Amino acid sequence: MVRIKVIGVVIKRAVSICVLFLFLGLSPSALHGAADYISEGIEQFKSENYEEALELLKKAQQEQPATSVISYYLGITFKKIGDLKSAEKYLKESLHYVPPMKEAYVELIGTLYVSNKLEEALQWIQKAENDDVLPGQIAFLKGLVLLKDDDNSEAITSFKKAKELDPTVAQTADFQLAIAYGRERRFDEASSYLDNVVAADPKSDTATFAKEYQKEIAKGKKMFKPWQVTIGMSYRYDDNVLDKPVDDIPGLIITGEKDSAILNMLRVDYRPNLGSKWFLNAQYSFLSTVYFKNETHNLYVNSLTLNPGYNLKGSAVSFPISFTHAVLRDTPYMYSLSIKPTYSWVFKPNNIVQMYMGVEKLKMMGQIFAPEENRDADRYLTGLGYVYAFSKGLGMLNIKYDYSFDDTVGSNWVNEGHKFNVGLVVPVKEKTLTGILTGEAFFQRYSNVNDVFYVKRRDDSYTGGASLIWQVMKNVTVNFNYTHSDVKSNVFIYEYIRNMYTAGIEYKL
Repeated sequence: MVRIKVIGVVIKRAVSICVLFLFLGLSPSALHGAADYISEGIEQFKSENYEEALELLKKAQQEQPATSVISYYLGITFKKIGDLKSAEKYLKESLHYVPPMKEAYVELIGTLYVSNKLEEALQWIQKAENDDVLPGQIAFLKGLVLLKDDDNSEAITSFKKAKELDPTVAQTADFQLAIAYGRERRFDEASSYLDNVVAADPKSDTATFAKEYQKEIAKGKKMFKPWQVTIGMSYRYDDNVLDKPVDDIPGLIITGEKDSAILNMLRVDYRPNLGSKWFLNAQYSFLSTVYFKNETHNLYVNSLTLNPGYNLKGSAVSFPISFTHAVLRDTPYMYSLSIKPTYSWVFKPNNIVQMYMGVEKLKMMGQIFAPEENRDADRYLTGLGYVYAFSKGLGMLNIKYDYSFDDTVGSNWVNEGHKFNVGLVVPVKEKTLTGILTGEAFFQRYSNVNDVFYVKRRDDSYTGGASLIWQVMKNVTVNFNYTHSDVKSNVFIYEYIRNMYTAGIEYKL
């Protein structure tokens, strides 16, 4: 009887082993070798000997490749050694075999996240949710993917869900919630979640990161002011206030073109906190230019700009609306109203392309001596620009082309223009001294024969400038600027050369 019982136990064990290896998809002739390779490979993986584990698992695959277990361990081993492409391949295989290794969902989604394959990661998250696999961890991974995809509001929802489903991820989820709220400029909520992270385990690495991030949140909250007021005053020397032509006009002597002026500036900016998607920039500015001698050229300009917009993934659309009113000496001179819908696209880090189309209504309010000289116009605009940021965003290269068509009431002023701009901002000394170089070429071609000069007028304007901005203290900057203008025309009275030298100070409240 004892002998029969022993034989029975042996048979049961043999059947169990066969069932195990049939589950792994191994043929009876490969049972012993494959079993050793798999078990040894897993042990080497657990011991963090990933190269050895990889060799053993590959040998097991040669014995019988069609198994979800081998593919799963190959996938996570490749992931550990940094071969994400191979890791993705084997993890997908492990989920396609029957029965699938559902643990592979978490590893695969993590791999796709690191590889920036966010759309595909979301597809696998949906499959994992349908299979009800580790709901808390999947919700956390979903939050990470959405956060990386700049969908902050949905990421917040996912992180909160992860905390409810799996308390073990609560501290890490709170840290990610703080990041998401910080991006939304909801600084109080971000700070609250960082407090939770520290309270959960003050000595953890996550708590250390949270304490450092608290400092950044505090800086952001302090820097982000909805209202900002700037006042400034400058002195300017202008060697051609009157735009005196290069060649003298027969029978007319022009003098007094050289003069100095005081410039006064007031600017009020308003940027309400609308989160990370919607934004609004509003600005009112007043600028006066008062000359010492040429009082007839004193200019007072009021401007108001509203720029609402919406941030998309990697791009933004905005609708700037501007109104400008100018007074020359004590007489209303002109006003304009414009709208320029603009699309900005970040096609790779620090590289932005901007495109716009717009229309501007221009009304000249001075006395008109002849119908042909009426400069009231509907101005049609379009433009394309490129911006490259460097030196941690403190430096910038800006290249821009603008096309305009002025459909004026008076036939002498109907024209189309092509304007090319280039600007370079260079941080000479980080945060305290900045240099700016600008260049502009503006080519205007008039459509009709001028009724006084009997030619179709052509103007070519070239302007170059250099500025130096020195931040002498926290809210005070001193600036120096030189501008040179050279206007060439086939109508000699419109040809002139002009130089302006400006030095001023600005204070931000």
